[in-house]
Amino acid sequence: MQEPTGSLIPAPLLQEAVSSAALRALLREAAATPKPGLVDRRNNGAHRDMGFYTFLDSAIAIAPYFGRMAAAGAEPGADAKTLLASIRPIGIAAERAMNCATGGVNTHKGAIFSLGVLSAAAGLVLSQNGSRRAEDLLGAAAKIAAPAEKELGRLLEAPATNGERLYREQGVAGVRGEAAAGFPEVRDRALPLMRRLRREGKHGEDEILLQVLLTLMASVTDTNLLSRGGTEGLSFAQREAGRILALGGALCEEGRAALGALDLIFIERNLSPGGCADLLALTVFLERWESGER
Repeated sequence: MQEPTGSLIPAPLLQEAVSSAALRALLREAAATPKPGLVDRRNNGAHRDMGFYTFLDSAIAIAPYFGRMAAAGAEPGADAKTLLASIRPIGIAAERAMNCATGGVNTHKGAIFSLGVLSAAAGLVLSQNGSRRAEDLLGAAAKIAAPAEKELGRLLEAPATNGERLYREQGVAGVRGEAAAGFPEVRDRALPLMRRLRREGKHGEDEILLQVLLTLMASVTDTNLLSRGGTEGLSFAQREAGRILALGGALCEEGRAALGALDLIFIERNLSPGGCADLLALTVFLERWESGER
């Protein structure tokens, strides 16, 4: 279903549309199979505390909060430079809803931040100039997320998350840096690829999603991989993704077989490209949002 464009969308309709688009993105990312080391329809990947249905419950629980962040972005006088402070309480509430739905398991904390920033950008850009263009959203997202990247410098003494610890030890800014840069891996690699594969009309949904995931894995400095496997684990994952892409990736039978085999290796080595999975969800959200479909 296509929504009307421009700033005339009533606030309740905007919230429903963004929540629906976010839910669709999270569900499709979870359902894509086989994803190396990640929860999917086949297995739990390298995760012992969560499964496919955990992700479904979590996605359903947090989806409404993305609509609330979009509504905050659409408020009269909203400013990208100060919007993060407005949506942060909504993000905290979304984390509480996630924990309630999963029994305290962290399924979507990174996605709540990154997709939340994009949702706020969607409301801001649509209300101010009627645009659904992904590039416009990404530009606004960079301004919204800028304060979060600056905060990293103040967290060096007492890092509270794996991402903050990696920033202190290796200078890797993680999702905050990606967001403050306008998600360049999504903008320059993942989204153009997904658009092209959609236009070609020759590939199934799993094939498209997995091809985009592999492309991200081959280039992204995934802090989840760094946390679990160190620099060697990250390099291994990037090399293997590149090798499978050279075979044709998820678009050919040989590549899909190699992807399934890599899943077992990732599970054995406790590797999970969770950061890339979040970027895949962002790509789905952007591609669907700019098309006007929920």
